[in-house]
Amino acid sequence: MTTRKSNRKPNGGREDSAERLAGLLGDLETLQAYLQERGRHSYELAQKFLANARRDAGSRAYDERQATMLEYQHYIWHEIAGRVSQLLMAYGEPDETGSANQPPAGGERKGDS
Repeated sequence: MTTRKSNRKPNGGREDSAERLAGLLGDLETLQAYLQERGRHSYELAQKFLANARRDAGSRAYDERQATMLEYQHYIWHEIAGRVSQLLMAYGEPDETGSANQPPAGGERKGDS
């Protein structure tokens, strides 16, 4: 049986944990921005398909199905971004006002809790 040596340093564990948490929160902010952008892009594409459906009767059914699928994707991307936003608020460091750092607006949909 071998014995393990502890890799923990006195008082260094807390600093490492704080650095790791800060890195994780930074990654979550990046993820949230990415998810919001994907949602915005899906919405814009859905609008293009809807506009094309109004112009071209021959491809109306296809364009409307594509728009519906893209609008659903838009909703899902923003739902996930809202959940990431909740994690950021729960684990972010409080700012000067005492509340957790707020992510950019638009990450949460109405009715999220």
